Formats: sequence, C-alpha cells, structure tokens
Amino acid sequence: MFETLDRMMLAGLGALSMTREKAEQMFDEYVCRGRVERDARTGFVRDVMDSAERTRRELEKLVSDQVQQTMRNLHVATQEDVQRVEREMAGKVDLLRVEQKVDQLLAKEP
Repeated sequence: MFETLDRMMLAGLGALSMTREKAEQMFDEYVCRGRVERDARTGFVRDVMDSAERTRRELEKLVSDQVQQTMRNLHVATQEDVQRVEREMAGKVDLLRVEQKVDQLLAKEP
C-alpha cells in the first residue's frame, strides 16, 4: 500500500513541477522533431497543465483518505469527539455549581 502511495506521490510531484514554461519547451522540441504542428501548441500546453492539475487533485485526495484512515486506525479523537466531551464536561460543571449552591442554601437553614 505504501509503495503505491510513494509512486503516486512521486508521479504527482513530477506532474506538479511541470510549469507552463517547461510544457512550452517540451512542445517546441516536439515541433523541431516534426512530431507535432506548431498550431497545436496552446492545446498541448493546456492539456499538460490540466493533466498536472488532475494528478494533483487525485494525489491530494489519496493522501487525505490515507491520513483519515490512519487516524481512525490509531483511534485518535476527532474534533467532533473533543467538542462532545467539552459539552458533557460543561454540563457536569453546571450541575456541580447547582449542587454547591443548594448545599450553601441548605447550610444557611436553621
């Protein structure tokens, strides 16, 4: 599993490092070699940049999913878990204050 993740990360990083300038240089080399016509440059560059963006999004989702799965496997508390415990504690603190107030009032009675 981690080998696949490593390979995808490397592929994604390679795609992300592809700048528009590099894509244009690569296209110019293809033109010089006679592989493509010069008029196709804009579409080629756009396709390369779109592909890099798709790869980035896929990699981001893969990493996010893997991190979430790891957190679940480690039984790490989520923000929702912490907020639930905070609400429960706040309710218990309020109850304790009421009990203390009742005790004070009862202590004042003759």
